[in-house]
Formats: sequence, C-alpha cells, structure tokens
Amino acid sequence: MEDVLILVDENDQPTGFAGKQQVHEEGLLHRAFSIFIFDRHSRLLLQQRADTKYHSPGLWSNTCCGHPRQGETTPDAARRRLYEEMGLTCELESHSTLVYRESVSQTMTEYEYDHVFVGCCATDPVANPDEAKAWRWVESEQLQDELQHAPKTFTVWLRTIVLGAGAAGIKGWAPKSKQPPQTPSNAGAFDLPRWLAEADYPLNPYAEEAQSHTRHWLKSIGLEDTPRAARQLDIYIPGTYAGYMWPDAPRDLLFILSDVVGWFSCQDDLADEDCKDPQMLEHLLRAVHSSAFTCSAPQSGPLASGLKDIIRRSARLAPPLWKERAGESYASYIAPCTTALMHRIHRTQPGIEGYDSLWRNAGGFQVCLEFTYWAQNIYLPTALYYSKPWQELCLLALNLLKAVNDLLSFRIMEDPDDDIYNLLTHLRHTQGYSPDEAAREVSRRIDQWAHAFTDARKRLPECLASYGYDEQSVQQLMMCAQAVQNQWRGNIAWHLAVPRYQEIRFKD
Repeated sequence: MEDVLILVDENDQPTGFAGKQQVHEEGLLHRAFSIFIFDRHSRLLLQQRADTKYHSPGLWSNTCCGHPRQGETTPDAARRRLYEEMGLTCELESHSTLVYRESVSQTMTEYEYDHVFVGCCATDPVANPDEAKAWRWVESEQLQDELQHAPKTFTVWLRTIVLGAGAAGIKGWAPKSKQPPQTPSNAGAFDLPRWLAEADYPLNPYAEEAQSHTRHWLKSIGLEDTPRAARQLDIYIPGTYAGYMWPDAPRDLLFILSDVVGWFSCQDDLADEDCKDPQMLEHLLRAVHSSAFTCSAPQSGPLASGLKDIIRRSARLAPPLWKERAGESYASYIAPCTTALMHRIHRTQPGIEGYDSLWRNAGGFQVCLEFTYWAQNIYLPTALYYSKPWQELCLLALNLLKAVNDLLSFRIMEDPDDDIYNLLTHLRHTQGYSPDEAAREVSRRIDQWAHAFTDARKRLPECLASYGYDEQSVQQLMMCAQAVQNQWRGNIAWHLAVPRYQEIRFKD
C-alpha cells in the first residue's frame, strides 16, 4: 500500500493528504524529516541509498529521511523510520526546519517542509538492505570536501543542508554527550573495555518519576521498612537502573520495570546475603515463585507479595505464555542462590563443571530479559523463541549482563570470596589467577562477547532467512535484538553512574 503523505503550507500547517507518488510527480509541498546521527567523536553517519529506491538510488545521504504518516507526530515518525532503515534507537533532538524544492529525477521533485533531527549513538547501524546498501561514519570536513569534488554522488537535499551549514556548523550539530560518570582512573585492571566505558548511554526521561514510584511501592508492601533497607535502595537507585536498561519504555511500563529491579535489590538482601539456612532460603524462594506464578499458592511475606503484584500488573498486558516463561526464568534462579549459600557455609568454591549455567542465572538477569519482551509488546512464537540463533544471542546478552556486574562489583567488596558466583572469584580459585589477571580476563571476555553480539545481530536476518523464517518474524526478532542490546548496555550505564561503584575496598 502506498504511503499517504501530509501536505502543508510554508508555515507547516496541514492542507491535505496525497499519495507519495503523486506528491513527488507533481512537486507538492509536504511534511518530511531528515535525521543526522553522530558518534561521540562528532562523526556523521551516512547511508548509501539502496539501488531499488524510487528516486536518488545509490546516492550517499544523511543517516535517515522519511515522512510522517496520517495521525503520527513528526518525532514519532523520525524514531520509527530510524529503526526501520538503520536498526538504531537513540534520543533525537529537534534541531531546525527548512523548506527546499529540488528536482530528484526527470519526473520527480522534492518539495519539502523538512524537520531536521540530530542524535548521538555509540553503536554501528544494522541497515535494512531494502533502504540502504551501505553506511559509513565521516568527519564533517571530509564530507564537505567530498561534496565539493563529487557532488553528484550525494542526494540533493544533503548537499543543500550541509553546504548551507558548513563543515564547522554540521560538526556543531552533534549533541553533547550524556554519558554517565566514568570509573575512577586508578581502577587499572578493573576497567571495562574503553569503547564501552566511554560510550554514550540514553536514559529514559521518566527515570526520576519511576524512582519515586518504586520507593513508594516498596514501602507500601513492607520491603523498605528499616533504615538499612532504605540505605540499600538509596545506593541501588532502581529507577535509574530501569531507565538505562529500558530507555524507550513508556512511563507506565517503566514504573513496573523499575519495580522489578527494585524488588530484586530487596531479594538480594533478604533472601541471599542475610539468609544463613539453606532450607529456609529454598523455602522462601519457592514460596515467592509459587505465589507469583501459580493461582493456588498463598502469599508468604513481602517478597512473595511484591513479585506477585508485579506479575499481576504485567500479565494484564501479556498473553499467558509470557507469564509461564517468566516463571521458568525465575525458577532457574533458585539453584544458584541455594548452591551459593551452601558454598558460603562450608567455605568452599564451585568447580568448573556446570559452573557456566549457574553463573549466568545467578544474577536474575534472565527474568529481566523476559520483561524486555514484555516492554516491547513482542511475544515470540515458540519456533523463534527457542531458535538456535536467538538463543545464542540471548546467551551472549546474559554473559554480558553478569560479567559487567562481576567485574565492577569485585573491587568494592571487602571479601569477594563471599560472592560465590562472581566470575573473577571463580577464575582465582580454579585457574590460579591473581585479582588483576582475573579482572583483565573478564574485561577481555566482555569485549569479545560485546563484539560477538554486534556481529550476531548483524547476521541475524540472513541467518533467520536460511532457516526459512518470513519477513515479519525477522522484523520481530530484530526489534527484540535491539531491545536486548539496550538492556545489556543499560546495565553498563547504571554501573558507571551509581556512586557505589566509584570506590575500591578490595585489597589484594
């Protein structure tokens, strides 16, 4: 079906609607947008238009362009189109507007009231081959030089915009970095890979409201009932955590997501660090699971009632299968918790066999992953959910979520041996690594897994096509892949932002 564009006057006031083909053949003034995405070095992301485009095929252009649909705001359309064309989600700022009229072929004219948006992104795009056949990051000075010496290799609107602003002007469009505070320079071996530590991470605009909501909710169910509990939540900042992990979530959904991470912070204290009886711990965790995910089990204390309330509110918006999968994910959290307590009691450490699975599930991140599907309103059918390429991508994400936590947690603990399922502790006891050697190895793995995730995400469409999945399935999984990437990157952002990870207590 042909897109219907919004016709406007020179003040951007709507005057009617018309099909895309008619608009460009008759040169009708219509509403449009142009997006300019920069990296942290102020380089601009260009795309090369696909050869199948109805005009200007094969030409280099700005990051993304498009038109709002009927009933769609221009900012919403810009965010939608950026993801559809380049596989990117990031904050966009309205920069300027312009009206231009240029011939783009012998039969077509672009006559646009163009809204220019700018944004900053630390990740490479995953371009839709139907829209862009190539992409590259370019310095503004180099771009201006190319525009002067090879103008016909670029779209007319890019030439109009960039040559009008000048190289210095375009470079100045790059939004100022909003990255969280960096880790201390004396951290040494305990640093994250630089490209991740220095990246830009978006924060959900409703994070502060979510924080206030979650603290009130935790108090109402009895999980913030002591000064120590309040202090732990002051340190944890669940609203900020959720705001980084789900930067695009709507306000009402973010409140529930913030409750999830706030609830987990309370469980870490009450059900793990403060519990000395393995049987009591298992009973508590199973009671929580039964209360939240079965209909017949009674509530048993504030932890159980808290998760039950979260699942009740979430399940209203999701099919029954989502609740079942979330319950299975929480059930996989029980074994690592109880096994870790057994090791702490006996002052032992786990061996190599079977370690990876328990380690990966020890942080509860697998439950948060299920909430990422929920936040996206995408509930994958079984064939996709359990497909090999998707499961491998999810394992990489869980590795990254847990390893980042382990690396940055290790140095703030007085006795890291108490954290049985910390990867650095495991390497020290099973491989004989020093703390610095273990930290460097984990940092290396984080770097490797992050690059592997990026590569696997790029290959996902081709891989799924080879398995026979249709275009809709591929699009669903690509949206989930972007959301999962936002999640593990948001976990990094939170660790870099909160004060608790800025100190070093551990002494070798």
